[in-house]
Amino acid sequence: MKKVVQFKRQGYNCAESIIKTIDEEKGMNIPVCMATPFGSGMSVGGTCGAITGALMVIGAAKGRKSGEEEIRTRKLSREIINQIKEKYGTTQCIELKKKGVTCDEIIEFSYDILDKNI
Repeated sequence: MKKVVQFKRQGYNCAESIIKTIDEEKGMNIPVCMATPFGSGMSVGGTCGAITGALMVIGAAKGRKSGEEEIRTRKLSREIINQIKEKYGTTQCIELKKKGVTCDEIIEFSYDILDKNI
């Protein structure tokens, strides 16, 4: 079982699990608490927490430090979102659950895409 799934089973939500794993495996220091409100599709079944967690990591790794800098995160963000839409047909937590997609599955899939690209 991948570490990202282990964190979910320890009580972290989907977004927190992505960040916690990246912090440990890549030596980043993204505050896990930043992801807390994004679990369960931002608490309302919206965009899946695994996706929002992945996007937070992209921002931390490749985001801008000033308004003058070029935005370098859009391509990778789109790539993650498009791959998830291609595989599952949606990015919405509530719709993923209706399709029978487990949190473990979407966390692992999102993490694998992220891990290959940062």
